[in-house]
Amino acid sequence: MQGPAGSVANRVGGTMSFLSRLKSAVVGVVAAAFLSTAAVAADGPTVGVVVPTLDAQFWNSYVAFMKKGADELGVNLVVLNADNKPDQMVKSLEDLVAQKVDGIIFTPYWATAARGLTLAKEAEIPVILTDSYPDFSPQTERFPNYIAFIGPSDEDAGYQMAKALFAAIKPGPDGKKVIGVVNGTAGTSVAIDRRKGLEDALKEAPDVRVAGEVDGNFVRDTSQTAFESLFQGNPDITGVWAANGGTATGVMAALKNHGKKPGKDVMVVAMDLNPENVEAVKSGELLFDIGGHWLQGGFALVALFDQIKGIPVPAGADNVKLKLLPLTKDRVAQFEKDFPGGVPTYDFRQHSRFYNKDAKPAVFEMQYSN
Repeated sequence: MQGPAGSVANRVGGTMSFLSRLKSAVVGVVAAAFLSTAAVAADGPTVGVVVPTLDAQFWNSYVAFMKKGADELGVNLVVLNADNKPDQMVKSLEDLVAQKVDGIIFTPYWATAARGLTLAKEAEIPVILTDSYPDFSPQTERFPNYIAFIGPSDEDAGYQMAKALFAAIKPGPDGKKVIGVVNGTAGTSVAIDRRKGLEDALKEAPDVRVAGEVDGNFVRDTSQTAFESLFQGNPDITGVWAANGGTATGVMAALKNHGKKPGKDVMVVAMDLNPENVEAVKSGELLFDIGGHWLQGGFALVALFDQIKGIPVPAGADNVKLKLLPLTKDRVAQFEKDFPGGVPTYDFRQHSRFYNKDAKPAVFEMQYSN
């Protein structure tokens, strides 16, 4: 993996954050998603994107970064929201195929990978999957149009979250550290792999007891309701492993409703590096966060753009799992210095082999400068 790129175009600045400046653009793209691509197309290719839900801050960050990339590369971006519904995910993919887009990027929650890839294969549309992956590899005879997967190293992230949590909580009278677990969307590789990382850490920590587990579906409100029930039945919980940023926000709200102070009475760890979670780490309410993988959408856009332009993704670079950036309170100042507004510097054209024959890989891992 390469470190952060050197030269930078269009660095985000001013008093507004990157995500704030692109919020209206994202809304506009989503609102126009079902319009004919002829209405927006100029010279550039049209790429369709389907996200699991735009109710989650993570996916808005993902789309915002892709929108920046589309502007720099000259891509018409069509974004569709599955709204946390499996049927809508498939319907969105059908719509993109009907629009005859030049490429598709989607996140195959709810076992939709094979169905979506089949639809795209029949229409000869190249596809990159992000965040969650199926039980088969890219660039095979079955799906030659599945050109790459780009997503996080979820198992490693889940393990780091757990280790930070276990180290911070104190044992009860019985010598046990009692934790609650709020998992993500059941059946997705994302949720499965993060839970594997937690399990790896539990095997190394016989003094930790899991009081119970609930499914938060990776969204705030569901996580809050689910954890409130879990905590009510297990008030001895002093640590919570939350599967993502929205989940952690819901958990912290639930704890406050029970008169508990996150970061003092109950420690919480999370994943995503959403802006509100970064603020929670800064304030001491959130013990540990890890993320940056919403960048995967922009990375995928560069690779798919080059593929459409006749520069294929190399077979050795078709399955990418990103190691993520950890954040604790003592690193917040460095994080804010290195990533103003939470955004790394990234020049999409410099990473495109179509625009730059000597381009570095489209993918890099966020790292602290010190």
